[in-house]
Amino acid sequence: MATTINPAAFSTSISSFRASQSQNAAAMSYSDNPLTQLPAVDFNFDDLRKRMADFTLRFDAFIEQGRKRVLQERNEFRARLGELNEEQRSKSTQITTLQSSLSNHSNVLAREQAEKNEMHAQISKLESHQATQAAACDKLRSSIVQTQRQIDIKLQAQREYAEKMDGQSRLNGPELNFWETYLGCRIEGSGDESRVRIVFMFPPSKGGPNTNDEREAMFELQVPATGSGKYDVVYMKPKLDAVKVEKVVDRLNSTREIGTLLKGMRGLFMEAMK
Repeated sequence: MATTINPAAFSTSISSFRASQSQNAAAMSYSDNPLTQLPAVDFNFDDLRKRMADFTLRFDAFIEQGRKRVLQERNEFRARLGELNEEQRSKSTQITTLQSSLSNHSNVLAREQAEKNEMHAQISKLESHQATQAAACDKLRSSIVQTQRQIDIKLQAQREYAEKMDGQSRLNGPELNFWETYLGCRIEGSGDESRVRIVFMFPPSKGGPNTNDEREAMFELQVPATGSGKYDVVYMKPKLDAVKVEKVVDRLNSTREIGTLLKGMRGLFMEAMK
């Protein structure tokens, strides 16, 4: 900070200096030696005081301008520092936001990678299942073709057997009609394609409670699937002697004549109803 000069004090100092110089000049006037005499000096103090006052004003103005400039620069520095702090806070907020976004993005990427791995595992599983299913389908197709071939063979055999049986039935039809009329019986189905039911009609018993009602006796004959099979009686009403029935069935299997069976079974039923 600049020091302010007091003009009054400065003038008093000059007057004192002048009085001291006058005394010294009076004391030393005893000699006319030039070496002992001081030259007369005109300091022009008024001009000096004026220049010093001007200098003081300019110096004070310079100091004031410097102070204002320093204050302005300090204020500008503080404002800039505040802007920098605000910008730093904004940048910190942005960094925090970006870090949060980066963390969320990383979590999303990890979740998507996990889903991707799971999808690949599912795809591999489905491909393996598809390959297994394709192999099973090929096996089933082969089995279907083989089964269809077997069915065709069996159908052909059944058609041939049906044609044979149809021809045989045409030949046996008159004979069966004869036996039905001659022996008083009827031949009907039993609900099972492999069985034939034969029903005999007998006259009512004498002295019975129902003397006008005809009596029935029946048995079911198991017909072999092929011509070389054996016949068998599987059901009888009323019950007959199994040994005698077996003998009748054996004669049928040996002769292949249905009349032998019908006559034998009718005789056994007549014995049982006496």
